[in-house]
Amino acid sequence: MPEPVAPPGRWTRFALPASAPRVRLICLPCAGGGATAYRSWVRELAGAGVDVWPVQLPGRENRFEEDLPGSMEDLVEVLLDELGPALRAAPYALFGHSMGASIALALAFGARARGLPAPVRLFPSAGRPPNRPDPDPPAHSLPKAAFAERLRAYDAGSLLLREPELLDMFLPKLRGDFALFENYRPPDEEPLDCPFTVLGGLDDASVPAALLPAWADYTRGAFEVRLVAGGHLFLDSARDAVVRLVRARLVPEAAG
Repeated sequence: MPEPVAPPGRWTRFALPASAPRVRLICLPCAGGGATAYRSWVRELAGAGVDVWPVQLPGRENRFEEDLPGSMEDLVEVLLDELGPALRAAPYALFGHSMGASIALALAFGARARGLPAPVRLFPSAGRPPNRPDPDPPAHSLPKAAFAERLRAYDAGSLLLREPELLDMFLPKLRGDFALFENYRPPDEEPLDCPFTVLGGLDDASVPAALLPAWADYTRGAFEVRLVAGGHLFLDSARDAVVRLVRARLVPEAAG
């Protein structure tokens, strides 16, 4: 029987420790986003036996004053140190939205390198496949005005774009987030074995649906792409559809 494991206090938020979950779902945020994006998932999926752990990265919400590690590799090392006991104690899946999709992939490769169990499923959501980098200049290196326009293309930052003082406050944190995933290149090694369910928004102009099949290069397991209504931030606009899909893939008998 899976062991009860307490969520790491600084690195997760809103999680409710479960003594015997069917599966533990580790949720990674988008650039500029935090654990609050997954708060409602915690209780909604608990009834299906899914123990949701929203990850809280430095540089956002209650950790705003902290700095994000400077590279994906450094971040993964810290996350695996913090989450390792949970990954050993129960079957787990990884869900990551936008930037979080790259973090989820990096965590899966990092877990394999450490000899940890593999995830039972990976959910890259609204994430540009790392093997299909944006042909435009990296956003994190753009001047302020151009960076703000890139945020607009991601359907993000509407309040920040209207409030210059807020933009100045958040700009260094957002640049760090963008640098994290824009500079990430997965290890040149064998693909993962876990199944992938890739989610995309039908109206997402920043990560078009045509790019999403490229995620298949990173797995030898089952692979599917599922599209939902909405743009890049469909995690909010199509929340119910996303939660239903996650439940159906993790606990099929509870999906009705």
